[in-house]
Amino acid sequence: MTASRQFAARLLLAGAEPTAGRIVSFDIDSTRYGRCDTAEIVLAIDKTKLAGGAAWFETLSGDDADIVLQLCDRSARSTSWTTIFHGIVDHVAWSPDDGRLTLECRDYMARLVDMRLQSAWLNLTGAELIAAVVASAFLDASVSMPASMTGQFWQIEHKRSAVFAQHRFQTAFDLASFVAREANCDLYADSKTIVCMPIKDSSDPAAAVIDLSGLTVARSLSRDCQLGQGLVVHVASWDSRQRTATQIYYDGRDYSSQAPSGAGIVHSFRVPGRRLDEVRSIALGKYNRIAAHEVSAHVRLPGQVGFGPRQFVRGVASSGTWASVLSVDAVRSRFSIEHGFVQDATVRSRSGRAG
Repeated sequence: MTASRQFAARLLLAGAEPTAGRIVSFDIDSTRYGRCDTAEIVLAIDKTKLAGGAAWFETLSGDDADIVLQLCDRSARSTSWTTIFHGIVDHVAWSPDDGRLTLECRDYMARLVDMRLQSAWLNLTGAELIAAVVASAFLDASVSMPASMTGQFWQIEHKRSAVFAQHRFQTAFDLASFVAREANCDLYADSKTIVCMPIKDSSDPAAAVIDLSGLTVARSLSRDCQLGQGLVVHVASWDSRQRTATQIYYDGRDYSSQAPSGAGIVHSFRVPGRRLDEVRSIALGKYNRIAAHEVSAHVRLPGQVGFGPRQFVRGVASSGTWASVLSVDAVRSRFSIEHGFVQDATVRSRSGRAG
């Protein structure tokens, strides 16, 4: 660490700092890719301070496995700690010869990933369904999404698609992420709250836009030339109850029932039991997720507390394709006593798109 950047890190287990241990390094992987954020934390354990009997890390389970990782910038003369990860300890690796303890952790989305569904649902909106699933995992829910019905008919069709996809299990996360994605919403854990909300655009008043001009220490910029030639998404659906078929083509500008000529590569998808408005929404979401890969960049920068997915950045390049506002898709945050706090981020051209 340099004189201008002096970060201190601390660990809280079930709300208290563990005895006889200090953080040597950590590695946090945060994304908006529809999975748990993860953390690997390495501690140096003073074996002489361990009490007799089982050490604190030998009996972690349940609420005792609640873990909070915090940083404090000593160079800013601050005494406040900022939480950068809150989750559950999944795995402990102890090397008693050199006093090295490694904790592998996931955020609280893990509660949904690990919970198998055994009940049915009937006549619920998507928001009500996600809130009910989250509550059954003993977590809080913050849900803001279109209030379309999700009742028994959707349930039957989803079981059919799950069999078609050869799913072995149906988890609470499978269900919640499916509903959120079809509504073009983000689903993620914020501490012990599961958040589901429409995907932000950089023009949103609540969007955080960070200027990286002169801040990055390494950049790798890329562009997909095939996507640059154009893209068309085709979504087809069969309503088994109404015995009607619906299909939509979307090229980023217009919806049509026929494939646009010479508009680019066509990506086709099939979804069961969807109305026309739902098919249009699905086509928009899939178009935006594919088109986001046309322009991307990987940047390395000195660690910024609070920097993470679902934010936006500018200044990746001073001109050209990468000079626009880009969306932060993934951030890997690494800290060690020897090398300080560094972050690697993946950013893509999601600006101006809800996807």
